Amino acid sequence: MIDKIIMVLVIAIGFTIIYAWGYVKQQRKGQELFNELKRKLEEKILKELKKTESLSNREIEILIVGMKASLFWSKDKIKIIDPKIVSLNLINNLLSKGLIIEITRKNHKRYKIN
Repeated sequence: MIDKIIMVLVIAIGFTIIYAWGYVKQQRKGQELFNELKRKLEEKILKELKKTESLSNREIEILIVGMKASLFWSKDKIKIIDPKIVSLNLINNLLSKGLIIEITRKNHKRYKIN
């Protein structure tokens, strides 16, 4: 009798833990999607900067338009529709990390790998 009560309690605790974990994952899904997209964008820009000497803001916008990110456990996706909004934030983030540097040539800002 006590074995059955303990078994029911263990199962109830297990379901509670799984439910709480799923609830937290669902709440953080938006932030995780954004972080995944940001990681992919940074990788793509740094990869392109290794191929070319430097990139302008406009070239970066063309490079990132239409990029997508998703999480393997979710059907939700995030996609870049307006690259102007994202590119400025992304460039400032890469500059603050010290991964790229800004070069001014003929009153045009260009970015190259540090």
